[in-house]
Amino acid sequence: MNDLLILGCSGTKRETDGVLPAFELYDGPYYRVLRKFLREYQWPQTLSISVLSARHALFGALKEIETYDERLTRATAAAMSPQCARVLRKWQDDHHAQIHIASGKDYRRVIEGASGDGFHVNFFDGGIGKQQQGLKRFLRAQSAENRKKTDTERRSGVAPRYFLPDWDDMLDPEFDFARDAFSAPKRSERNDRHCNALIETRMCDGILVSLAQRHTAKGPLRKLEGTEPFALTPKPLRGHFGLSDSQYLFGDCGAFSYAGEDEPTISTEQAIALYELYNFDFGTSVDHIPIKTLAAEERQARVETTVDNARAFIETWRKRGKLFTPVGAVQGTTPEQYADNVAAYHEMGYRHIAVGGLVPLRDAEIERIVRAVSEMANRLPKRPWIHLFGIYRPNLQRLFRELEIDSFDSATYFRKAWLRSDQNYLAPSGEWYAAIRVPMLSDGRTRKRLELSGGDVGELESQERRALDTLSEYDAGEANIDETLDAVLEYDERLRRSSEIQSMRERYRRTLQAKPWLNCKCAFCQELGIHMLIFRGGNRNRRRGAHNTAMLYREIRRTR
Repeated sequence: MNDLLILGCSGTKRETDGVLPAFELYDGPYYRVLRKFLREYQWPQTLSISVLSARHALFGALKEIETYDERLTRATAAAMSPQCARVLRKWQDDHHAQIHIASGKDYRRVIEGASGDGFHVNFFDGGIGKQQQGLKRFLRAQSAENRKKTDTERRSGVAPRYFLPDWDDMLDPEFDFARDAFSAPKRSERNDRHCNALIETRMCDGILVSLAQRHTAKGPLRKLEGTEPFALTPKPLRGHFGLSDSQYLFGDCGAFSYAGEDEPTISTEQAIALYELYNFDFGTSVDHIPIKTLAAEERQARVETTVDNARAFIETWRKRGKLFTPVGAVQGTTPEQYADNVAAYHEMGYRHIAVGGLVPLRDAEIERIVRAVSEMANRLPKRPWIHLFGIYRPNLQRLFRELEIDSFDSATYFRKAWLRSDQNYLAPSGEWYAAIRVPMLSDGRTRKRLELSGGDVGELESQERRALDTLSEYDAGEANIDETLDAVLEYDERLRRSSEIQSMRERYRRTLQAKPWLNCKCAFCQELGIHMLIFRGGNRNRRRGAHNTAMLYREIRRTR
């Protein structure tokens, strides 16, 4: 069970641009003690921390809030007591049994009235100074690990490091492929794990996580309402992604998510606070993409915003304790401007540079930019680590190696598993194969097509089952290739899903004849066999994407 620490909001609030996790925003003495502790140690996973405030009542310390000025009154305290009681009961159900409280007397009354039976409440004694000392002793007694810093130094003469962007690629380790059944009905009841933790074969040098998840309902950094378990204690991201000691956690701001806004939707202080909180190895400054559809002066303004943010980012990073490696995000409207900004960032103190805005560009444009950036980097006293955001570009890989590009990130091979009709599975031989589509009748979109076509549900369910069973029989040598193709395509045709039955037959025949899953030694192919080549549901498709990524990573490593 976790201990639950509740901090009152005595003291003034910090002035900041935008929102921050609550424990970062408040500037009272309890919060200064907590932040000092977290500069030296990782957040103890057995410790939950919450805030009791006049405006927001009781909520998790990781919830992001804006600056406000409001004092607790007796009337406010009485009004919020029922809400606090409900929240405490929820947290008690989440395995919290003991409460520790550092606060003024008015805040204490709220907790005393709300805690009720079942909780052991420990108030830190005395005035604010004495409570601070008690809080320090309490935090030191937690089983907290010292912060560790991963070696992020540049290594010359090696192939680029590859980062897989996080798309909430979680898998059910106990998914039943024979019955198409999850291990539990609700995701919260399953032991879902990230694909990097399950495949066993190394598939990347690290995971790239976008802070833009804060505005979504997906991903480990998703928006928090304030009462969830992960609003009380941060999700340990390295464990979440199954990262080894030699893999990196790389954070960026997700500039494409706010490219349509006049200003970035995240501040420098927000970004740094999140990189520190979740123990990132690399943290990227806040950039703004000068998209081509904007007027020239607006594009230039975005480049200048990016440079100003980079300067503020590294200055703030120095003041806050240098807990991660800062990466300067570079934007430009011409190759020459990109190069000039690389030199400017080096002067600011950056030794790691990330080139942004490349995703929508043609190969020829990317080549000019990367050449200009690399040539400038070679003229600097110490060549910086250069990362390319969001691109792999097979035709440019030889060039990237020649220019000694240090790293890149791309989800292309992962997402090909379900976004292409002909290149879904990359075999160890380097050949691409089409996955065999068996749509799920339980899927909402498939069901809607079925209703529009007026098909017989019972008959289609029987055909769906026959297609899956025949594929398994083919894998076991109990069905021939033609009866397997007939079973799959008769079902597909009944759904009126595609008019390209003949071309599908040819692609599927090639896949079935080659049986590429038999020649792969990755854990997924060894365990699942032909299910790796069945295009159906996230647990098959994401496993195939992870396999593709492992094949890509193997090819990258061959050049090292």
